[in-house]
Amino acid sequence: MLRSIQTRMHLLQGAAVRTVHTTPASSGRRRNNRKAELEAQRVAEAEAKERAKEQLKKLKATEFLNSLVQPKRLFDSTQISQQDAAISSSLAFQSSADANSGAKNFDAGLKRQADSGNYAYQIKADEVELITNVAPKVGSGVDSGLSNSILPETVNKNGPIQADIVRRVAALDNANAKAITMFNIGRALEKFGRSDADSGSAEVQAAVWTVRINSLEEHLRQNHKDHQNRRSYTKLLHKRAKMLKYLRRESLERYYLCLKQLGLTKEMVEGEILIPRRVEYE
Repeated sequence: MLRSIQTRMHLLQGAAVRTVHTTPASSGRRRNNRKAELEAQRVAEAEAKERAKEQLKKLKATEFLNSLVQPKRLFDSTQISQQDAAISSSLAFQSSADANSGAKNFDAGLKRQADSGNYAYQIKADEVELITNVAPKVGSGVDSGLSNSILPETVNKNGPIQADIVRRVAALDNANAKAITMFNIGRALEKFGRSDADSGSAEVQAAVWTVRINSLEEHLRQNHKDHQNRRSYTKLLHKRAKMLKYLRRESLERYYLCLKQLGLTKEMVEGEILIPRRVEYE
């Protein structure tokens, strides 16, 4: 009886060993096929994402969006630092004994400095020209009680330096992101406004919100955990969609023209707007 039980146990153990060690070849092929399918799916998703990114890039390549100043592009551009500009200007003065020639060399050195010709705080180029070039020349002829032999030399020496300080303070290159956003809003008013005083038409409001949305997108790409601004970003998307839907009811021609100028499609306006978890890099 005991021998028969031992024999049965031995047979059962042998069957278990054979079951474990005899894996069919078909299961290995199935695993390999599944891996190949997953790899092909990942490649297809990556290619679809790349195509969508290229289409969005082409869609946003409009005249208005290209005219906007991008803070990252502006700050990362090749510039001469303020210290290098000061050194180059001082060397220009030392290398020339003539004061007039030194001023010319100083101005030439300043032109090398990063200056896009745009000014923040709604300052216009002709106003800067008036302050930096016209006003010093007019002031040099005013009787200030100083010696005539000292005043012209002082004006010739300090005039370009003071003019450069004014340009650098007012230049958009040295402004913060908020000032750049306000500058872009001014361009939106000029582009979409029906008149100089128009700041409330549907096209103008949609363009202004587009400027703010683009500014928040750039911020959220670098600050993925800023949930408060992500909520503000979504609220602006809904506001713009609501305004464009109103414009669609008023005039289809103006609606599609505005979409084209802002680099949008009707799916972006009429479709469902979800809260994005994060803003991906373009």
